[in-house]
Amino acid sequence: MATTTKGTQQKRRSKGDGSIFKNKRGGWTARYRKKGLPDKEFNAPTKGEAKKLLDEWKVKIAIQDAITTNIKVCDYAQKYLFRKLLCVEAGNYKQSSLDRLERTYNTHIRDTDAAKKSFTNLTADDITQTINAKKEELSYSSLKKIYLFWSALVRHAKDTGELPQNYSIMKSVIMPAENSLIVETKEIQIIDAKDIPIIEEIAMMPSPNRNEQFLYRYGPAIVFLLHTGLRGGELLGLGRTKILWRDKRRCVKIDRTLNRVKNRDKGTTAKTKLVLTAPKYPNSERIVPLNKKADFCLQCMLDLYDTNYFDNDLILTTQNHLSPTLQNLRNTLIKICRRAGIQEYSLHALRHTFATNIVRNTTNMGELKDAAELLGDSYEVILKTYFHTDTQNKMALVDAIA
Repeated sequence: MATTTKGTQQKRRSKGDGSIFKNKRGGWTARYRKKGLPDKEFNAPTKGEAKKLLDEWKVKIAIQDAITTNIKVCDYAQKYLFRKLLCVEAGNYKQSSLDRLERTYNTHIRDTDAAKKSFTNLTADDITQTINAKKEELSYSSLKKIYLFWSALVRHAKDTGELPQNYSIMKSVIMPAENSLIVETKEIQIIDAKDIPIIEEIAMMPSPNRNEQFLYRYGPAIVFLLHTGLRGGELLGLGRTKILWRDKRRCVKIDRTLNRVKNRDKGTTAKTKLVLTAPKYPNSERIVPLNKKADFCLQCMLDLYDTNYFDNDLILTTQNHLSPTLQNLRNTLIKICRRAGIQEYSLHALRHTFATNIVRNTTNMGELKDAAELLGDSYEVILKTYFHTDTQNKMALVDAIA
């Protein structure tokens, strides 16, 4: 311990941590020294900013070091996440995906005993424990995100040659049985056929206010989602230049989505920001033809919404010319359901309902493939997700035998 002139004790920084001190100009200097490398200094007006610059440099230096199996998992995880950040900056990785990775690591892995171990001492049971520790509060799909983070971390280390190829720890990790969990994975929610016309009618009700065309500002957007199967972020990212004509019919081109992500820009206090990125999956880029109801709702939205200040091409806006959020759309759907006196549906139920109705109307495998392209999902996902969702039809089949 080092003793100050006032007699108080101050913890000495560890070797390799660098040093931070007040400079003669009234600001702060952060200095990093490592054997074999030239000294590096950063100057900043505050101690906090100097520390941030130092920490970023330390991570960059760490990335240059080849990992050995003696490195701690938590240290390598920071390197892994930093590399993902570099991929974001290079345009090879979505920032929303990086945000999800960080949340998974910080919430479920960072403070565990497994993360404090070196790769040499880490066992499959240690990883399994990080999953089992959350099995009473998370669903199977959420637990799988923990598993997938571990899997991606190890695979990345092997792909870069920082772990040996025979490091096969993930093969012995045990996932809990889905039917043994307290929290059930949410079932796909389909809007009851009798509720659809009620939702459509209320969503398009005129407003008693002369200044508003519709009772619900995003009512046309709700009906539009119901008849196109777009994801919420895809609708928020839909622009006027994405409206096309095909065989005398209006269509919309889906090639971007609007997301709110962590703000990593320097010199800003805003915690989040909006970004337009490519859709969720590569095959999510598609052209969706509009039926009469969808086309009518699109025209209503074009007439209703003013210029969006974030991007003047975007169609949806708030009254303050900002981009609405997914929560704005969810709240509108909930209000409509409550007014109708029916059960409350999730926003994604609009997409599930469109998808289920499309699949029910297919008569051959070619049409099923067309349905997959309309939805921007793979053929396999369509079969797994929507091909067996009609409970009433199953009951009718069983009753027919009797």
